Amino acid sequence: MVLALVPALVLAGCAGGLGAETGPSDSTHVSPDQVPGVTNGTLSNASALVEANRNAVTTHGAILQVNQSSAQGTIDAQLVVGANLSTYTISSTGSLSNGQFTTVDQWSNETTRFVRTSSDEKTNYRALEGHNNRLTILSQVYRFLSAGDFEVTNETSGDGSVVLTADSVSAASTSAGDVESFEGRLVVTESGQIQNLSVTATQDGETVTYSYELRQAGVDSVPKPDWIDDVPPGASVQAQLSIDVENNSYLTLEHSRGDVVPSATTVRVESNGTTDTVSLDGSLSAGDTRYVYFDASSQELRVTADHPETRTVSPVTSPVSVRIVTEGGAVLHSGGMAWESTSGSASGADRSSETMTPGSANATAAAITRGSTSKWRPVNP
Repeated sequence: MVLALVPALVLAGCAGGLGAETGPSDSTHVSPDQVPGVTNGTLSNASALVEANRNAVTTHGAILQVNQSSAQGTIDAQLVVGANLSTYTISSTGSLSNGQFTTVDQWSNETTRFVRTSSDEKTNYRALEGHNNRLTILSQVYRFLSAGDFEVTNETSGDGSVVLTADSVSAASTSAGDVESFEGRLVVTESGQIQNLSVTATQDGETVTYSYELRQAGVDSVPKPDWIDDVPPGASVQAQLSIDVENNSYLTLEHSRGDVVPSATTVRVESNGTTDTVSLDGSLSAGDTRYVYFDASSQELRVTADHPETRTVSPVTSPVSVRIVTEGGAVLHSGGMAWESTSGSASGADRSSETMTPGSANATAAAITRGSTSKWRPVNP
């Protein structure tokens, strides 16, 4: 089993100084084996505990704090969930080993999810249809619970909660050979709501630390944050765009599906030590293609619906970065690509508006909110 850095999430302004409040409990009647997933004093079914915890959080609402650190980077995240998952907010900060620092904020009601990403003094807003009810920050606890051999330390912590500790790797992780050492402490209520989980583990010689803390149990609803007022009108545009290099000379911009991209949208290209921006010559619908190139005589960026003549083009050279932004400031595409000079087209080129160049501002955000290929990886909220 491969441990993974949990999601980068959460809500600013709701965490300070709050203690976990789970209501009154009579510790004398707490039985460890009543905790979901615990049998004979051992956590034998991590999935059952994770599901019980998720139900408690989403039904009654909660404020959670998650912190992670590894060789790949760090994530500090807070999640605030309203009762019955009617609303939630996620605020997170993350830094990767390459020095990139990104802040990601989300707020969602039952119909729309708003996302704000900030990095390198650039801020991007998106408005997405639908309600993301996965909240991976809750399900990813499983990876840590199942990696350790948790056993009941004492029947209660004195407040009606059960304490379990682990100082060895679980049998499943031992057989897989991917986790070398593991230490953990878990505090959970009899109903299965996790109050605190702290883990230090080693894998392939690398150490990861993880903490999950219930700051408050019971939240009615999560108010809309002020930054929602800054979301531009064009942030709701959902279009899948791809960029490629043709004839080692100019760029092709293809709209494969989604909303119409408005004509005032700009395309910014950096190549050959030259950077320029051009506006689309018209709106872009699914199935449309535009050709973007540097003019050979003026070195200005041009866009056309027809293939440009070779003599009019100043060829682009690897690497190339492209940023496409609506008039309202919503970033539809931001990334880069590189290729061998002998190739007729870009190798490993960006083929989706969701693909980003490693090290770019949007790549860092992508690593925090969607995931990377490294073992200790951040994942989707």
